Amino acid sequence: TDLFICVSYYDEKIGKRDKVLDSTSNVKVIHNGSTTPSEQSINYSVHMPLRLVMIARFSPQKDQETLINAVTKLPKDSYKLTFVGDGETLQTNKELVSKYGLNHNIKFAGFKDDISDELINNDVYILSTHYEGLPISIIEAMSYGLPILATNVGGNSEMLENNINGFLFTSKDELAEKLNYLINNPETVKKMGQESYRIFSDEYSLSQCLTKINNSYLELLD
Repeated sequence: TDLFICVSYYDEKIGKRDKVLDSTSNVKVIHNGSTTPSEQSINYSVHMPLRLVMIARFSPQKDQETLINAVTKLPKDSYKLTFVGDGETLQTNKELVSKYGLNHNIKFAGFKDDISDELINNDVYILSTHYEGLPISIIEAMSYGLPILATNVGGNSEMLENNINGFLFTSKDELAEKLNYLINNPETVKKMGQESYRIFSDEYSLSQCLTKINNSYLELLD
């Protein structure tokens, strides 16, 4: 292979650990990218109760259950949570929400081809997950100026600057603590959202990603 392109430094580390890559390998890290929304689509206003959203397929990897357990620790009048997606663990999570009596707080929106409305109309993006490479969903949420709360796994820490454009967490209790902080500090939600958009613009726009890939191909051809 003439060139290995990894979408995160985490994946490069995994490649070296598993001996797919070695000291002679030609390796570049080029982060995933996402299209840039129109300026009118980016809304830094903060709603009360705070609107939370997680967009992911329902599977054991995408650990929606931890998020549901975390919000049980929040006052019911302080938040609304929307899950977007479909999959094998959807019914189990719906049953968990009913068990906790949170049907008024938590909505299951199902699968959507276009998630722009969810990113425009919500305040905080959450990705509770067991493992990741470099999730496109976080990049998309950053492009709409949302602060990010994500499990500290995979390449999440490459996009999320802790305490700058959101928070990394490792447990449901830590997630609940960070959510409670944002609920009580709406100005921080706005500030972190602005930082998310800055980080997206600096590193994660699709045009930048494609330019880097194209330049890498041209270098090989030369």
